[in-house]
Amino acid sequence: MKNFFLSLPVCLSATLFSVVGQPLAGTDDLGRTLLQNDAVGDPKPNRQVGIFYFLFTGDWGAPTANYNFDLYELTKKHPEVLQDCDDPNWGGGFGKCYFWGQPIYGYYRADDDWVHLRSMQLLADAKVDFVIIDATNRFTYGTQTEVLMNAMDAVRKQGKNPPKLIFYTNTLSGETIQELYDLYYKEGAPYRHPDCWYYLEGKPLIIGVTEETKGTNYEKFFTYRESQWPFDPPKPNGWPWLSFTRPQIVHKNARGENEIINVSVAQHPNPGAGMGGSAFYGNMDNWGRSYRNGSHGNPETDIFYGYNIQEQWDYALTQNTPFVFVTGWNEWVVVRAFNSHGDPKGSWFCDAASPEYSRDIEPTLTAGLKDNYYMQLVNNIRRYKGVEKNPVAGPAKTIKTMNDWANVSPVYTDYIGETQHRKHPAGTIVPGIVYTNTTGRNDFHTLKVARDKDNLFFYAETVDNITPESGDNWMRLYIDSDRNPKTGRYGYDYRIVRGNTLQQYADGAWKNIKTVKYATEKNKMTITIPKSYLNLSATPINIEFKWADNMQKEDPLDWYVNGDTAPGGRFNYIFEEN
Repeated sequence: MKNFFLSLPVCLSATLFSVVGQPLAGTDDLGRTLLQNDAVGDPKPNRQVGIFYFLFTGDWGAPTANYNFDLYELTKKHPEVLQDCDDPNWGGGFGKCYFWGQPIYGYYRADDDWVHLRSMQLLADAKVDFVIIDATNRFTYGTQTEVLMNAMDAVRKQGKNPPKLIFYTNTLSGETIQELYDLYYKEGAPYRHPDCWYYLEGKPLIIGVTEETKGTNYEKFFTYRESQWPFDPPKPNGWPWLSFTRPQIVHKNARGENEIINVSVAQHPNPGAGMGGSAFYGNMDNWGRSYRNGSHGNPETDIFYGYNIQEQWDYALTQNTPFVFVTGWNEWVVVRAFNSHGDPKGSWFCDAASPEYSRDIEPTLTAGLKDNYYMQLVNNIRRYKGVEKNPVAGPAKTIKTMNDWANVSPVYTDYIGETQHRKHPAGTIVPGIVYTNTTGRNDFHTLKVARDKDNLFFYAETVDNITPESGDNWMRLYIDSDRNPKTGRYGYDYRIVRGNTLQQYADGAWKNIKTVKYATEKNKMTITIPKSYLNLSATPINIEFKWADNMQKEDPLDWYVNGDTAPGGRFNYIFEEN
């Protein structure tokens, strides 16, 4: 398999690596705005967040013809399958795998480098410190983990701070850790990336059954934490991937100190019923996305808000533990098994089954969940860890040539590599799909804003020379002039298209209002906008802005997938004067 990351630029102008505190702004589809330093305070020491990360996409068999691999779509179109385990619309017998819904990147395979790069960027922006790879069922995912670690390395080389890596083992834990040690950790291991290891107490951390590691050649190599199953009594050093109690259990280390607490999107305290029992067969023992205050709520209206995990975050924030374990990021695939607890013609799904009874935070195209859970994650991590103050604008300066940008501050940096094209097969259970994306074009990496008495100046620098002007979606600049998400289009009051056309959003449409000046020079671009055009003449400037190139439609979900945006997704940069 080709290494997607080898083609990423590794030597760019020094400004790319000028890592400046730049807490991003943004508002989700529900109108929830990201908290800033004035609300959550400065970054707090001794606060770390990990998130469960899954590398399984049904990798144990090729799909059969007419295989309905999306469980949500299947049960909408053919609800009769739930009462007939032999219905041909299942596409096969027990043991087959299904996506509970559609990820924003499609039904991807777990070795898709294009996807892992974006996941590492999103989790870095959320300030996640480590991902915990699910190796609880004995699988160790060599090639998939290698691609993931390459993505981590690529983000790190840009001066950014991607999550580190931990493995969580349980079944045949000692044997699994031996294989992990041989694959990833020992000298000469085929997938050895030491910069990706998460350290605790001076050694790489691994989770498992410590008793099974005694006498091994790796025994002294790791710091251990115990695999803590939610229906087992708390263990010293236990790290929980889920909690079946309300409120959650605070788990202690071997010194008796409060160490870690779990927050999760949904829970199945009745494993016998599984998530499928609650999604499809009327079992009310399990807790879906809408559950809170002892009530299942109304999933049709409540599912979008993440009430379940928010209730858990609210409690976790009162416990002041040094670690929070979040479940989870990308647990899309579930196995269909025989239902021994009810209708003998029914089917059993353990960890996921439907939009309500699933645990993914990664953005999705299914059931209107969009990126709400991701933005909620960002906000809660800020509540837990704090966030940097936004850098204040440097001295006023008039920009006449590209050289005038040299000492302008602050410097905003964007990830590079998102414009690499995608061509990769879908998940192994998905028949015949190869995902192709060639929309990547101008790769933003350095952005600045300057101002003088009369004008605002915006600067964008890309990795390669900027392509010629080619339409409304070329090098587009969005401006939220009042920082009010309720005005404009997705909060943006103005935008620049074609480099020189200022548009204002009014009466439900973008309308041309002024012509402005712009210039390009190789990989650099400047746009000059009179303040009066933006109604900013009389007040200190306090705006949000975003660059976008080659978006395929004006939709925040598109900004995760197509072309390039700076910053990514729904995020904006903040520019403010004293």
